[in-house]
Amino acid sequence: MVSAPAWALLFFFAALTSSQAAVDKFTTATLAPIKTPSAPIPTDALLDVAIPPLNDGLALTDEDDTVFPEVRYAESVYFANQLAKTLEKSGAWGAVRVVPSADVIMDVYVTGVILQSDGETLDIEISVYDTSGKKWLTERHNKVVGKYAYDRRLKTMSDPFQNLFTTVANNMLDYREKMRHEEAVRLRNITELRFAREFSPEAFGDYLGGSKDGRLTINRLPAENDSILERIELIRERDYLYVDTMQDYYDAFSREMHVPYQDFRRVSYESVVKARQLKKRGNRQIIAGIAGIIGGIYGRLNSGNWMAFDGSTTAAAIGGYSLKQGLQTKQKAAEQTERVAEMGASLESMIAPQVIALEDRTVTLTGTVQTQYGQWREMLHQIYEQERTLPGSAVDQMPGGNN
Repeated sequence: MVSAPAWALLFFFAALTSSQAAVDKFTTATLAPIKTPSAPIPTDALLDVAIPPLNDGLALTDEDDTVFPEVRYAESVYFANQLAKTLEKSGAWGAVRVVPSADVIMDVYVTGVILQSDGETLDIEISVYDTSGKKWLTERHNKVVGKYAYDRRLKTMSDPFQNLFTTVANNMLDYREKMRHEEAVRLRNITELRFAREFSPEAFGDYLGGSKDGRLTINRLPAENDSILERIELIRERDYLYVDTMQDYYDAFSREMHVPYQDFRRVSYESVVKARQLKKRGNRQIIAGIAGIIGGIYGRLNSGNWMAFDGSTTAAAIGGYSLKQGLQTKQKAAEQTERVAEMGASLESMIAPQVIALEDRTVTLTGTVQTQYGQWREMLHQIYEQERTLPGSAVDQMPGGNN
């Protein structure tokens, strides 16, 4: 029969040995192909796609999660832009734009929530719906990468999680391929009427209706030579000009962010893996330490000779040492996490809002990008009202107009 001090020692060494057996996961990833349309899509059926910055998901985190708000905000823009570039490569859509908010009126919207992003795992929920309010897709995408994803010797500029964005783009195309040409044209007409109704509800308020399930339907279409619609189309072109200018901003932001963000991801990945290993090792050491202490105390109480007492004392001492080592290991895990915080702070300066210059004038818009777009739309409303009272003057003086 094994004595109490003996089993305590055996338990300690077994736990210590197993704690050192953790092995990094080695994985490689081959880029999945981006699907293209099976047949050319007519110009009048090309749908424009709007992708607002993803929801940062901070409301879904708890105090145990190592998430930095400034990094998540940067990621919400970066991921949206990565998806936009992937959709563009498919050649299945009209204009694909990262937009300040879903208030931008376009044909298709892609929204998402970041559930997890730590360099090792990217977990995002994506929803796609069209201008009528019909939901196309709601999917959760989760991808885990290994250490080779950040191996600098590979010299790859592709995103480690590119296959996730490719999957979203391919699934959207699969849905679009099942759509009839007439349905795509109808969606474009709804988008046009939504914009017209916003600027002139008295003229276009009854052109759109609603179905029982809440989707927008077309009651009637305006005449091709409708003068009010023509003026609103000029306003709409300027709105798209602003959106295009913002896309330049998002593109520049993503380019500037790419290299430091990959470094951040690499450090975050290493920290996540090491923290998990250290935490696991620390837990095992703590368990072994407590078992050793308990076994030693039990041995002291039941020892019949000095050798057994001495063995029990040794087991308790080793157990105490193991407990101390386990707690120190957990402290190291916390230090690894702190490294990520330092990298996150370095990204904060890259996400400040910028003043938008539009051709012949600079529009001074303050606040966040979303707030700035709201101010821009208010300016468009003012210009439209001025144009109604002074025909021909306001539109020509708009940014990008013919002077």
